[in-house]
Amino acid sequence: MKQQPQNGLFGLTRPNLSEASSSPVLSTLNVCFQMGKLGKKARKFAKKNLQSVEKRYRKQKPFLKRKFAKRDGRRHAEDEEEEKMVEQPHKKRCIEENPRDIVIDAVFDKDEGAALDGGDSDSDGYLAEDSDLTNAVVNGTEGKISVTELKKQTRKLARLNKKQSESDTVKRKVLSGTVLSSCCNLVDEEQSVQALISLLNWYRAACHYGHEPSGITSSPGICYDIEDSETFANVIVFVLQKADHTFKSILGLSGSANKEKILKLKNNPKWDSVKPLIKSFFRSTMHLVKQAADLEITVFALTQLRVSIVFFAAFPELLNKLIKLSVDLWVTGEETLSQQSFLILKDISKVFNSECFDACFISMYKAFLHDCDIPKADSEKRLPLLRDSLVELCSQDMQKSYTKASVSITQLAKLLKMALATKNKEAVEKIHSGHYTSCLDLWVSFIASNVQDSDLQSLLYTVVQVINGVATLFIGPRYLLLRVKCIQWLNHLSRASGIFIPIASLVLDMLEYKTTNDGEKQKKKLEAVSTVKLPKNWLKSQNFQEQCIFSVIELLATHFAQWSFHISFPELASISIMRLKKFNERSTMEGLKRVVKRFIDQVELNTEFVKMKRDEAAFSPNDQQAIETFLQLEKRNKTAPYTQYYQSIIDKGLGTKVKK
Repeated sequence: MKQQPQNGLFGLTRPNLSEASSSPVLSTLNVCFQMGKLGKKARKFAKKNLQSVEKRYRKQKPFLKRKFAKRDGRRHAEDEEEEKMVEQPHKKRCIEENPRDIVIDAVFDKDEGAALDGGDSDSDGYLAEDSDLTNAVVNGTEGKISVTELKKQTRKLARLNKKQSESDTVKRKVLSGTVLSSCCNLVDEEQSVQALISLLNWYRAACHYGHEPSGITSSPGICYDIEDSETFANVIVFVLQKADHTFKSILGLSGSANKEKILKLKNNPKWDSVKPLIKSFFRSTMHLVKQAADLEITVFALTQLRVSIVFFAAFPELLNKLIKLSVDLWVTGEETLSQQSFLILKDISKVFNSECFDACFISMYKAFLHDCDIPKADSEKRLPLLRDSLVELCSQDMQKSYTKASVSITQLAKLLKMALATKNKEAVEKIHSGHYTSCLDLWVSFIASNVQDSDLQSLLYTVVQVINGVATLFIGPRYLLLRVKCIQWLNHLSRASGIFIPIASLVLDMLEYKTTNDGEKQKKKLEAVSTVKLPKNWLKSQNFQEQCIFSVIELLATHFAQWSFHISFPELASISIMRLKKFNERSTMEGLKRVVKRFIDQVELNTEFVKMKRDEAAFSPNDQQAIETFLQLEKRNKTAPYTQYYQSIIDKGLGTKVKK
């Protein structure tokens, strides 16, 4: 390779640095020494480059020191600290050290953003009624205007608005009963687009009445007004009733339309003219639902909006808003309004399948748990309705629901494991909060509703372990309501799955609650408490002691009723009967002793009946099929004494709840 001439900057001879030391500092000093006599410009050049050389050397110096120090066996202080951290044995700890890291209501936040996305940036104004713009929309030229032309039109519109404000002359379009009848006839008989546009503009004015001034269209100087209250009501009712049918008639849709048909309408030449009308109808109706004070109007608007749910496939941003609005009404609305809002959410998840199922479920799940912490007068009746609605939604997509249930139950188990291992105060408080118990109640209901039709055995096992852990964590009379709830969950799961879940030990422990009877006779409603932990002064009341015994009898009666015709019922009931007899011997309350004595008699009577039938059986104890069919005819008749006794207990319990 031919050697290049070593001419330096400004035509000077470049110094020979090949013999210089390899050290960066020596090389730099050598350069400076040889170039020190090169004049003013050369010194500036050296000064400028010297800074970069020194800066680079300062960056490399620590790295070089560490590198050679490790090679010689001398370690830096930071390296020693790192070695200590590596050599330090791991401490035994829970999966999550901080209870705040274990979230319950926000467990699906990472999936929420991917559920539905889109912005609604279009204007929410009135529809244009001039022929030029209508022709442009029909011909498909809308949206193809250049940026320059758009700026010109914007400036022109600003000038016209300024002239209008100066002249203060506004053209009012008043809707009278006669005009409304004419427009309705045109829409009904001829599917007139122009008449429909006029009706939708007046409909928008009616939906926004009282919340904004009279609107002005893209042609300045036009305001929409309604003559009287009767016309006001008629235009709202007509548009809500006829809009969906009119849209489908104009587009030529017959029969039931699905999402695929709506998406294919983009190729329909009429779609460009009808799309703005559908969007205006949706936005006006959603505003009416949000702002209307009358319950009947809101429910009627939601009902008609539900009919047109398939058209939301063309408006994902409006679909997202509809989900949020429906969830809000589902949680906070009256019972009728809540049910109608849920039907919309259910239809959305059914029509749009997995695309919107996540959005509906996550929003409803978080709203449900958030509402559980807000004490309300009707919470005892309303929360089960919300829970059942959410379970019904989950049952539509078992694959997705199984995954979400598994994630949520795992979080509950993590928090419980921490509380059992560390007795962390914050973790314990989170477990007996409304969030935790309501979430557990939700998944118990979901598993019980679908365990027969789907493979939910792993979820069932995990939930049973969590419930037993919660009941074990909170022992003592102050947590009576929580323990009763846990046993009710176990009974529910056992009855739904047909699997034996032992609950007798959890129930009989309630007989050992140490309470002092100071002669207080006042009656206190345990169900009125908003927290799971009862006040200490309640433990001294006679009503509390009665509730403990009544709860024991009711829970055991429910448990025995499921297995009262099983071949092993005598062995199942023996220990419980022994404990109840001992309680009766030491009890001093005659009223409670009579209740317990009656229960013991009924169980012993059923035990003797099963023993008699078992002695008459001719099959072997190893014949599993014969064991499963044992006394099934008697079980279906529902005339056995114990079955009737259990039914009387249930009726009495329901009557007490209704009376309260």
